[in-house]
Amino acid sequence: MFEVVIGLEVHVQLNTNSKLFCSCATSFGEEPNTNVCPTCLGLPGALPVLNKEAVHKAIMLGTALKSEINQKSIFNRKNYFYPDLPSGYQISQFEVPIV
Repeated sequence: MFEVVIGLEVHVQLNTNSKLFCSCATSFGEEPNTNVCPTCLGLPGALPVLNKEAVHKAIMLGTALKSEINQKSIFNRKNYFYPDLPSGYQISQFEVPIV
């Protein structure tokens, strides 16, 4: 007997004042490359800091959907070589997401 397990990978645009891993603005319509910092660019030594407002909103969504809210979350770097990904990696939550 098999158990069917279906998961969703959801991509959303944040409705926060700053990006997910730095304090750069998320305002639309700015000149290109003005809302960036060493963390956005993936420069050596620049460490990401998680946006608390985004975590709060993720928990609110998970609660509204009656989902399990994990007490611990793990972020991993996935390395890609895409022309539109200057840092060369993507930060994701695969093993233990917030919701």
